[in-house]
Amino acid sequence: MLTRELMGSALLVLAWVTAFMVALDALIDAKAMWARLSAWKTTLLTGEVKAGELAVHEVEQRIKQLDGDAPALVFFDRGHVSTVTGGAVVVGSETLEVVTAPGAEVWIDEATRAQAAACPGASQFDALMTSAQGPGGGLRKVRTSVRAGQAVWLSGTKEGARFTASVVSNFDPRTFAQARLRASLGVVGLNCAWVTLGTVLALWPPTFGVVSIGGAVVLLAHFLGMTPLAMAAREKSRTPAMAFVRGTWQRDGVKNEPAVQASAAS
Repeated sequence: MLTRELMGSALLVLAWVTAFMVALDALIDAKAMWARLSAWKTTLLTGEVKAGELAVHEVEQRIKQLDGDAPALVFFDRGHVSTVTGGAVVVGSETLEVVTAPGAEVWIDEATRAQAAACPGASQFDALMTSAQGPGGGLRKVRTSVRAGQAVWLSGTKEGARFTASVVSNFDPRTFAQARLRASLGVVGLNCAWVTLGTVLALWPPTFGVVSIGGAVVLLAHFLGMTPLAMAAREKSRTPAMAFVRGTWQRDGVKNEPAVQASAAS
């Protein structure tokens, strides 16, 4: 028979298991960002691109037509591809020949990704609308690049005038890593404070008194609310090489509603 004591104990255990899983997941992200920041203290270089196109990032998207009064399209990311084509980069007074490392990542800032994902005009909208009406919808690639004359941040290993790049970025990647590290630690702090407060209130005497029942409500709210918050934070911790672009276009004057997050590019 389900007694109030049994249900209360089950809720308490469930809340702490959820809290443990959320904290573990957030700490994994925090550890990854901390490792990048630590490595970049000695491996990150800043320079100016001389090669025509140093690196390219592409996101392949599936295009679907949205139902509604106004014609609209929705985009789903299918894959992210980083390509470091390589070439000359001036760093200080030295010219380096950049080559790609296995699994190299290309990081593009969010504003550039959003601009590349936006609809350039009505004719492009109509062309993709036609594509979306085919079996399975249409496909497109959102493409961004790091080109000649742009500032670039490079992470990797230097051997003489040769630089093997593991990350090529058109913005300071430390800003992203620092922001995501703070966000992950914030999730851990909020998670621990929330479940601890609920537990203290739930165990407040008398059992199942007004305060105790209030604690159970706090724990239930933690169970229902903390996981979605943690998942949203984890999604934002995807590096710009893997972050989502997604987005929608609407035909009225061609209105863009990109869903880019410090994430994926075009």
